[in-house]
Amino acid sequence: MTWLIIIVVLIVAFGPIMWLVPSKRDRRLAAMRQQARQEGLLVEMRRLPKVGAAPEERVTAGARVLEPVQDVAVYQRPLQRRLRNLPAWRLLRGGPGIEGPSGWAFEIGKKPHDKHMNAALQALEPTFARLPEDVLALECEERMLGAYWLERAPSGPAEVSVLADTLTSGARALEALDAALEPEPDEGKI
Repeated sequence: MTWLIIIVVLIVAFGPIMWLVPSKRDRRLAAMRQQARQEGLLVEMRRLPKVGAAPEERVTAGARVLEPVQDVAVYQRPLQRRLRNLPAWRLLRGGPGIEGPSGWAFEIGKKPHDKHMNAALQALEPTFARLPEDVLALECEERMLGAYWLERAPSGPAEVSVLADTLTSGARALEALDAALEPEPDEGKI
């Protein structure tokens, strides 16, 4: 009987400690995000509109309309220079909205009305082709190019390196295009 009490006490004492041990998934995500930091990427969690949400995620039983969203890790490549001539935008993979490149659509309300947008999308064609299948969105801001990634298994640090190279080449293409679009200074002005 004494041994039974000792075993129960040990289980009660050490049981909660086992909850603190990271799961296999948590260790994989930590390794991926560590690799991203080593590659010079910034990683943060953001909410993204959920594409293909089920009907029960769109409306409650009381007929209240919901905005279905999901939390996604955003892997961002800082740009070496601020984009001055290209607009900010976000493309969703397979989402509803204004049609963009093959399989992608501008998020509703996020398509810029800019004459240089087609040139920017053409510069990024290789980037779109190399993105992992579970990247849900690609976003360009004034100082960042980011991929909204679900980080599904079996993705690991090797896939992060490929994503970092992809975002780097995309960022360089956008920077080169932006520099080419800069207005020439007037020769008469000093």
